[in-house]
Amino acid sequence: MTLAAKLARLSAPAPARPAAPKNALSALIPARHTDSGPLHLVEHAHGPAPELNAESLRALALGQTELDTSRPLFFDTETTGLMGGTGTLAFLLGVADVRDGNTVVTQIHLPAPGTERPMLEWLAERVANCTVLISFNGKSFDWPLLKARFVMNRMTPPPERPHVDLLHCSRRVFRHVLDELKLSTLEKRVLDFHRRGDIDGAMIPAAWFDYLRTGRVATLQRVLSHNERDVRSMVDLIQRLVAAWEERHPVLPETALGLAAVAWRHGDEARALRFLEVATQKGLSEAWELKAEVRRRRGEYEASVEALRYALEKSKRAAAIHLRLAKLYEHRLRDYERAKQHADACAPAEDAQSHAARQHRLAARFTK
Repeated sequence: MTLAAKLARLSAPAPARPAAPKNALSALIPARHTDSGPLHLVEHAHGPAPELNAESLRALALGQTELDTSRPLFFDTETTGLMGGTGTLAFLLGVADVRDGNTVVTQIHLPAPGTERPMLEWLAERVANCTVLISFNGKSFDWPLLKARFVMNRMTPPPERPHVDLLHCSRRVFRHVLDELKLSTLEKRVLDFHRRGDIDGAMIPAAWFDYLRTGRVATLQRVLSHNERDVRSMVDLIQRLVAAWEERHPVLPETALGLAAVAWRHGDEARALRFLEVATQKGLSEAWELKAEVRRRRGEYEASVEALRYALEKSKRAAAIHLRLAKLYEHRLRDYERAKQHADACAPAEDAQSHAARQHRLAARFTK
């Protein structure tokens, strides 16, 4: 082959990849016509609207100063990759909102790349009308990705709304129960729901690319079902979290410990103690340690000491507990003999200078 032929071959345009038939997706999700193009949208009913007390949700979210739960918007995306970035496309959007006292799940599927504007316009309108966004890992992934798609399409992102990420809430509440906090795990262990025939999340990008290449929509049906279940589970999960916080649903001792820690950080000492009554029934060391701290802050020093003694029987952090007991006996109960006993055992829990000062101070009490 001559050099000219080689150059001509290199410069020739690549063969066009066959596009998905225009009616392929319409057979699965009918298209609505908008000024910006077709909008492939399907809706599903999901029962009564969730009961979301704003104060309860604010406590579980930790860090949200104000929340209005009258118009929540749950959302989830399926994307062309899991790394995010400007090259990642959200080809399926799942949303749940409240209409006339009922929860409605809406799904929008892109027919092809470059057709995002109708979906983004629809989403912007819903976000502008909502009072709080609710997602599962959406703060870190879905929402930044969607905002980037607005920018890439030269559109103004919707106004910011308070955002409750159920991954963060679940991590606080269930950290003593679950080793992993995937939504599917929470479905099984918390909601007692087991998916059947679900597509693996890692296979979802391949399903989209297969549709673009071949026009086949059979696998997309599984992706739609997966996304719909994700959105429904968020609605169910937040109701379970709120019911547990409001003490309307029985919880495991380990879950009670997580709720107690949330209540403590939220400044609700009375609720924290009620949850700790459940958590300490199993003898959890962390529960006794937290109970001791709550009692100490309330000025109930004898009760704090009692809780620390129980913790000492179970904990692997004996030196740290001895240090807390030494401080209580020395500074609050003025029992210097017991303070000295615990000070002798707390050296690994404090720096050498502080420990030496403590020992010197207590020794001086016995030479007066």
